[in-house]
This record gives sequence, C-alpha cells and structure tokens, in this order.
Amino acid sequence: MNTSTPVTVIVLTLLGFSTGVARVDTLHLTLRDCIRMAQEQGPLGAIAQHQYEAKKSRYASFRAGYLPQLSLQGDVPGYYSAINPIVLPDGTTIFTPQREASSSVNLGLTQKIPFTGGQLSLQSGLNRIDLMDTKSHYYRARPLSVTLIQPIFQINSMSWDREAQDLTYQIATREEVEALEECAIDATNKYFGLYLSTMNAANAALNVAINDTLFRISQGRFNVGRIAENDLLQAELAYLDAKTAHENALVELARAEHALRVAIGLDAGQPVGLLPPGEIGVVEVEPGQALVQARQNRSDMVNFDLQLLNAERGVAQAASDNGFNATMTASVGYNQRAPEFRDAYRNLLEQEQFSVGFSIPVFRWGAGSHAVEAAVAEQKGAEVSVAQQRQTFEQEVLYAANRLNTLRKQVAIAAKSDTIGQRRFEVAKQRYIIGKIDIPILFIAQSEKDNARRSNVQTQWDYWSTYFRVRRLTLYDFEAGRPLVEKEQK
Repeated sequence: MNTSTPVTVIVLTLLGFSTGVARVDTLHLTLRDCIRMAQEQGPLGAIAQHQYEAKKSRYASFRAGYLPQLSLQGDVPGYYSAINPIVLPDGTTIFTPQREASSSVNLGLTQKIPFTGGQLSLQSGLNRIDLMDTKSHYYRARPLSVTLIQPIFQINSMSWDREAQDLTYQIATREEVEALEECAIDATNKYFGLYLSTMNAANAALNVAINDTLFRISQGRFNVGRIAENDLLQAELAYLDAKTAHENALVELARAEHALRVAIGLDAGQPVGLLPPGEIGVVEVEPGQALVQARQNRSDMVNFDLQLLNAERGVAQAASDNGFNATMTASVGYNQRAPEFRDAYRNLLEQEQFSVGFSIPVFRWGAGSHAVEAAVAEQKGAEVSVAQQRQTFEQEVLYAANRLNTLRKQVAIAAKSDTIGQRRFEVAKQRYIIGKIDIPILFIAQSEKDNARRSNVQTQWDYWSTYFRVRRLTLYDFEAGRPLVEKEQK
C-alpha cells in the first residue's frame, strides 16, 4: 500500500508549510536515507566512530611499543649540600661539609624481545661532578654500553600481552560495525515512530471530518425523529473523542519528529517528509547460515576467546609465581673518567656486569598452591561462563532469524488487512448514510479500520527493526551476500 502522498501532505499541513514551498525545501526521506544520515552525521554514529578511533590509536600505541624506542634523559643541573660522615683510612669517621653540583645526560635505545620476553638496550651517557669546596670537577663518560635483561623460568608477559591486544583490536573492529548497526536499529525505530505518528495524525484528522459529518447527519435524523437521542449523543461523543485524539496525535507527532531529527542530525529548520520504507527483502534468512556468520563475525566470539585467554594466563602466572624464577642481567661496554672533557673519551676502559637474581619459594604456608588452585578454579568458571554465554548468544541469533522470516509473511497479511479495513469502513459509512445500519456498527467498522492501519505500520516496523537486528547479530548483509566487517588492518 503506497501511502507516500497522504503521509507527506499531512506532515506539511501539520507543520504549516504550503505545497509550493514543500517542492523546494522539504527533505523527503526513506528509511534507508534516515539510517545513512544517522550513521554519518547522527550522535550515535559519531560516538561509534570516535570510540573506534580511540581503541585503534591505543592499539597502534601498543604495537609501536615493540619497535625500537629512543629517549634522551638528563639532569641539568643538580645541586647537593650537606654534612656527611667520611670514613678515613685509619677507620675513624669525621663529619665533613660537602657541596657539589652534578649534571648528566643519557641517550638510550631500547628494544623489547617478544619471543623471549627480554629487553635489549644501548646506552650512551656523560656525567659531570663539580666540587664547590675544592673548585674542581671531573667527567665520567660511557660512550657505549649494551644491556640485556632476560627473565628465566617466568611467563612471557610480552607474548601474552600481544595476543590479548590483538584480540582486543579485533573486538574493537567488530564493535564499531555493531554500533553502526545499533545506530540503524535506533534510526529505524525513530523513523517508524514518526511514520506511525504521521499516519495516526492523518487518520485522526480524517476521523474528525468523518465524525463531524456523521454528527450532522445524526442531528438531522434526530430532528425528524428517525433516531433516538442515545444515538445522537453517541455520535456527538464520537466527534468529541475524535477531536481529542487528533490533538493528542499532533503532540505525539511533534515529539516523534524531534526524536528523528536528533537521531539523524537534521537541523530543526529543515522541513521533512517521510516516504514509505520500501518493499521488504526477498531474501529469506536461513537460521543455520545466520548462526555460521555470527560465529565468524561477531565480537562476542572473539571476546569469548579473550576471556579464556585471560583465564589461562592467570593459571600460568600463578604457577610461575609459585615456582623457581630468575632474571639475568648482562651488560658490556666502555667507560672512562677524567678531569677534562676530551680526556674522558680517551683510553676507554671496559665495563662489564653480569648477575642472575632468583627467587625460590621455600615455605609459604600453602599460599602459592592455594593461589594456583584459585586460578584453576577461575579458569574452569570462565570456561563454563563462556559456554553459557555462547549458547545464549546462539539461541538469540536463531530466534531473531526465525522471527524475521515470520514477520516477512505477516507484513503481507497486515497490508491486506489494512486494505480490507479501509474498504469495510467505506461500505459501512455509505450504508449508514442511506440508513441501512445503526451508528454503533459504523463506529465498530471505524475502530477496526484504525486498528488495521496501525497494525500494518507496526508490523512493518517490527520487520525492519528485526531485520537490522539480525544484521547486528550476524554482521552479515544477506541481501548483498557479504560480511559487514572487514579484515582488521594492523
């Protein structure tokens, strides 16, 4: 049923725009137009985009942390003045005032080693000490030193972090598409909210005119004694109710129009007219295919993997903390000291350092073993929780797909019911005018006509909102036959 003309006319009439102005200024929107505008310029679309950009930047920052990091640090100047205990060669201690200034600068290049969890760094630095009391100074130069810090028998935190961050970024990529589909659902609801309000306002205005005519006819019949006073009062009451319904419909129309404008980011000064939502899709969604696409595309599935990964890491961390672990530190390089700057870089001396720090739990009153048991229990709980969430999600996908297919059939039935309701009311009205039926029967036909029209629009509303819900649940475009989420760009 094409209702574009009465819908547009009633919107323009209620908003006070003439037909001539409408041809120039009115923005005619379909459902697809509203969705596109909501995603491109509406608040929900903007929020989705900004949130994704923030997560994308955080992920880029994390990955950049695994590239060589160059930094320059310094302390210029530093001043120190205090009375300090000094131990003399004979073993006695005296307290001597000391005043000195120090300056330092250090250039460092560090590189994480994801495969081993260690860190390699190159350092070059220079220090200067000024003794205020003796008015002397000296330099300490470290032209080059190489340092390796490597954990031993510990979990590789870098490897765990990289895997978790990769999954987090995959979730962010999918969540952006899901947010845009959620935006489509919201725009659909706002569109049909205004569409239905417009239909109600148009129908209410028509009912006012119809009931006014019927009331005048009833007055004439009552004056000549053809109907009872009760029928006249019923006609008058129906006319007053129609006027009240019309006023309420106008208020609801203004509210629905404002809600749509906000959702699609449309300026308040731009008149708008809604066109019909269009024909429903001919593609029937097979529930099994919807479930397959949901498993491949949805962020929930990646989030399940992340939950299990974090639980597994918790067990590994607890086991590592409860066992032998060590950290090896090795450093080689050159250094020198001299009272003059140029001499500090001559006749360089080797600088070497090597150490292995270790930790072995000996007796902790069961703290370590209990921590491992707790981590294992949390891992099992996470596995059960993920299994339950997965099952609930899959049921939701199957239900939405089945409901969409059911609504496809109901849309055609509702449209036919609307046509029948309109025709039945016209027949009843003509029969009442010629005196073949009583007014209660006419009002029943009018009520059924109104209900059929609202049911027709509501069924279309349910279909389209469910259609975009299925898209959100599966991140798949069944009309185009392709996924909505693109491959993550790392």
